[in-house]
Amino acid sequence: MKTIDKTNNTQINTITYTFFKLVFLCFLFLQFSCSSDESCEYITGGPVIPPTCDLQSELNLSTGIDTNGNVLTPGKGIVDPFWRVINNPPLLSCSDPLVSTINGDAYVINFANFGPDGWVNQTGSTTLAPMDLGTTDTFGCNNASNNNGDKVPYVFERPFCILEDTCIDFSFTLKGDDQVYLELIDNSNNFPIDTSPTYIWSNTGIQTWSTSNLCLSSGSYSLRAYLVNTNATVLGFSLVGNLVTTNGDASISNNVEGCCQNNVISVLNILEENCDSVFDNGVDQLGNGWSFILKDISNTIIRTETTDANGNVFFSGLEDGTYTVEIVNQTGWISSNPSTGTITVTVANNEATILEFFSCIN
Repeated sequence: MKTIDKTNNTQINTITYTFFKLVFLCFLFLQFSCSSDESCEYITGGPVIPPTCDLQSELNLSTGIDTNGNVLTPGKGIVDPFWRVINNPPLLSCSDPLVSTINGDAYVINFANFGPDGWVNQTGSTTLAPMDLGTTDTFGCNNASNNNGDKVPYVFERPFCILEDTCIDFSFTLKGDDQVYLELIDNSNNFPIDTSPTYIWSNTGIQTWSTSNLCLSSGSYSLRAYLVNTNATVLGFSLVGNLVTTNGDASISNNVEGCCQNNVISVLNILEENCDSVFDNGVDQLGNGWSFILKDISNTIIRTETTDANGNVFFSGLEDGTYTVEIVNQTGWISSNPSTGTITVTVANNEATILEFFSCIN
């Protein structure tokens, strides 16, 4: 008869159990944690959500509010912490020194010190402009016109993150001088999911835009406002409203660093007559329907987009990194600036980078 050493067997089983327990705990740690130097990475089993995301069931997307939800007091140099300007359309004849403050910030203004509901101001928000108009300054410049004769809008953006698949409701009121409309954008493909009616300024009236139970996948999204100035006195828009999850789940967040990445590379395509790399009013045009290629640091094509009627293309939802943008010149045209037809940029921290491409007839 063979004798079995039960004590030795027990020790072996204990060691084996401890080993596999440690392996399992390591697996859980890797699945559900982010180190301090990691961004929000998506892995098998769902997104890793860093603690900085501050998940909520409701976001206030109004213009001119601070990080605590309080309305900002208008004044010189006051910048909205959430909204930004992601394009810089060329201006018609203009010598206004305020134009030098166009830098991607969305400035809080209150034209002529109107009350909370005067002009295009709304209670619960403050009006935004693409330059630093303070409380009393006017804006004496019109936007350039595109090839269709329409004024080119300033494009404002308010990014936010959805960290778990969810459905949302929103209700907004909108005012702008002289015209403004909104789009809800999926930043992963720059696709507009929903579009508001256009508000056209008058002494009275307000535009509403709402939806219910709109289901969205986890990722980076933005509200974009397209503001057109036509009468060269002042310009601005205001938005009041919240975005909430339909079922009350805490699965949305402001676009803070490490939550979801939404760097934007914005392209303006200018077709010029004299190859001087300057937009000449009434002569040069904005290139509609031109292709631009986006490549990563390894020179791999990751996206191709086509310019709109305003000569713009937006590469949005980009992770931190180095990218090259390349124009595809149409027959009979050459790149005048940059002469190579390519620009390489590094983007980080959810910034918007604006690039200008000039082409002229060969």
